[in-house]
Amino acid sequence: MSAPLGTVAALWRYPVKSLRGERLERVAIGPSGIAGDRAFALRDARDGRILSAKRTAALLAFRAAYPEGPERPALIDFGDGRRTTSAAGDAAALLSAVLGRAVELVGPDDRRADRRVEWDDEMTFDAPAGAFVDLAPLHVLTTASLAAIGACRPEGRFDVRRFRPNLLVDCGARQGFVEDDLEGKALAIGATLRLRVFMPTIRCALTTRAQEDLPADPAILRTVVERHGGNLGVYARVEAAGEVRVGDPVVVLPG
Repeated sequence: MSAPLGTVAALWRYPVKSLRGERLERVAIGPSGIAGDRAFALRDARDGRILSAKRTAALLAFRAAYPEGPERPALIDFGDGRRTTSAAGDAAALLSAVLGRAVELVGPDDRRADRRVEWDDEMTFDAPAGAFVDLAPLHVLTTASLAAIGACRPEGRFDVRRFRPNLLVDCGARQGFVEDDLEGKALAIGATLRLRVFMPTIRCALTTRAQEDLPADPAILRTVVERHGGNLGVYARVEAAGEVRVGDPVVVLPG
């Protein structure tokens, strides 16, 4: 028997990996996730690694969006009045100057075999082909889990922006880490979208970085590690494509 989980509270797309993204009211989700999500990334010109705010916190000072949709170039806003696009010939030079290191802006046509993403001093991982996501095409988080982890350290700001989901699900009055019961289950969202949850989302140092009005706070990650095994939210694959809108019902399917 199916069971209501909640409703879609918010949708996000992040055109450039580890830059702040754009909030959406509706979006089509296909077999590879949201079109244009993490389609671009910055590659270190010296060691070839894909930059991430896990280590390069300055990336969160920038925002990326698709003003004309993901079929057109991504707009990159530096936050100081300067802007460029993913199609501009000087985009990499501008980004390099601001970051103080030589970087390349790479996109969906990048065919380099080396897709290592910086994680920490001891570890890297490879982004899958097609997009610069970490481990899955979609990341789902619930308001219940955000509230539960926030209650573990009330003085902290466990803002959803720190966790960068694609879909935030409002669970209403439900409490606790409700995603813990979702692994292996299918979610029906709206009329046709079907997702399959396959693992919890492993949290990293990106959650501790300053962005906009949020201060740097190392205790954010420490609390998630100590109180919930280092995980918050879930990763999902797409089993049936569909459009999703804010306010759509989210239902856990049987079996």
